[in-house]
Formats: sequence, C-alpha cells, structure tokens
Amino acid sequence: MSFTPIPSHPVLYLVIAAPYLMLAAPVALLVLAWVRRWVLAAVAALLTATLVALQVPWFLAATPERGSVAVRTMTVNMLYGLAEPEAVAESAARDADVLMVQELTPEAARGLADAGIRDTFPYQALDARPVAAGVGIYSRHPITISTLIPGYRLAMVSAKIRVPGVDRDVSLLTVHLDAPWPRPISGWQSDIAKFPDALSRVATEAGDGAVIVGGDFNSTIDMRPYRQLLTNGYQDATAQSGSGRNFTYPADKPYPPVLGIDHVLTRNATGVSTATEKLPGTDHRALLVTVMVPAG
Repeated sequence: MSFTPIPSHPVLYLVIAAPYLMLAAPVALLVLAWVRRWVLAAVAALLTATLVALQVPWFLAATPERGSVAVRTMTVNMLYGLAEPEAVAESAARDADVLMVQELTPEAARGLADAGIRDTFPYQALDARPVAAGVGIYSRHPITISTLIPGYRLAMVSAKIRVPGVDRDVSLLTVHLDAPWPRPISGWQSDIAKFPDALSRVATEAGDGAVIVGGDFNSTIDMRPYRQLLTNGYQDATAQSGSGRNFTYPADKPYPPVLGIDHVLTRNATGVSTATEKLPGTDHRALLVTVMVPAG
C-alpha cells in the first residue's frame, strides 16, 4: 500500500494502517509453518522479508560530517494555539536552538511572549493567524532574513539564521500542509503536490548551505507523496538518525500516538537523534531533532 497513489479517503486509511497490517505477515508465517502449509508459508516468508527490507533503511544511522555544529530543532503543532505557552517555552528553552510552531494564533504568539520566550529566543519570524493557519520560527541565533511563502491555505515561513561556527547561514522552513482528513482530501493533494516547488526554492537560495525543514506534514512515511519529497538532496532526519518512526499524533488520547505526521527534513546536514515530548493543551507531541550542520 505504501507505493500506491492516494486518490481518496478509503485508500488513505489503508495506507495509514499499513504498518500495523504488515505485522500480520510474520504471524501468518508462524501459523502456516505450524500447520505445515508450506507453499503458503513460503509466500508469507517472502512477504515478511520484503516488509523487513523496506523498513531497515529507516533504522540505519547516517554519519555526520566531521566538525559539524549541532542545531537542536523542535517542531510542534499548537492545536489552534491552545498549547500551554509556558510549557512550550520551557521545553524549547531546555532542548532547542530553533523552535518551529504550527497553528500559531495571535493569542498564542502573545502567550509565548508573556511566557518569556524572547529571553531564550530573541530572534523570530512569525506569521500568526487565527484558528489553524499560522506558523512561526523562534531562534537563539540571529535571523538574517525571513520570507512568507504564498500559495498555500496555511502559512509557510522561511528564514536564514547565523549559527556560530558555521560559514554559511542555515536556511529554515516551517510548514503546515493541509489535512487530508476529515477535510476533503483535495486540499492535501494540492499542497503536497506543489510543496516540492517551495523546497526547491529554499534549496536554490541556500546553495551549498544547510537546510532544515520542520512542521506538520499531515503525512506518514508510508505515504508515497511524502517520500517523493525526499529528492534534490532532502532527507528525513528521523531516517538519518536511525530512529525508525516517531509517533506524534494524536497525543491527547488515553492511548499512545499511532501516527507520525510531524517531520524534520534536512539538506546538506544530518539528523543524529530524535525524541518526542508530550506538551499540555495540544494533540501533537513535539518532535525534537538534533541536526549536525557542516561548519564549512
């Protein structure tokens, strides 16, 4: 299912369920071998081997360039701006150099300011909007330029930051793609189809410099349109770190999150560690990624 187009909600639900459905393959292998149905067991064994081979690359860590500088990146969807600003500011101050937020409302931006976020992150590039449309970038390091990227239903902001020890400014992009459910799927299809244009624009402006993209993609790694973003030098930071999967949604239920729809992408940089953190007031866990940026 992870190689199929996603034209409708029913197909979308099947693709989302794929990582859980594939657990049936090794179970079937054991059962069929137990009852000595050797032909069917061989088919189940082949399917199991194929599934394992597809998952292995997400658990093999890449090696960063020697002399790289760490940029600790945190991205979190604030759920209509309802995430508790004190908790977000405290977590970011402890664990991040760059904070990217989605669903940043004007009220949430004021709440973060009142929580003292400027004390740790004095440099900001914000496009706060009502309900779910706003995004923002908060940085410990100086922002040299920032740009609002038009053409999407939800806001998108890019910026460049000057990181000590790094020769070229690091390019940042925070994104929130339209949700494929429960809304009509056409909005998400449109956003993710044209998002490579935004990635290409940032890559061109960055040149040989590092790029870090973070946000709510409303897509899992099992969706082919998401994996098609991993071109032109872009890589999934979780895969680079060998972390496999980071489940971030939903985070406000009595059961653990079952979907990984928040991601960090890198270009000319390497993700080396990931973690998620539950924050009060939002239905997404924050995703924290340490990205190693080449110094030269």
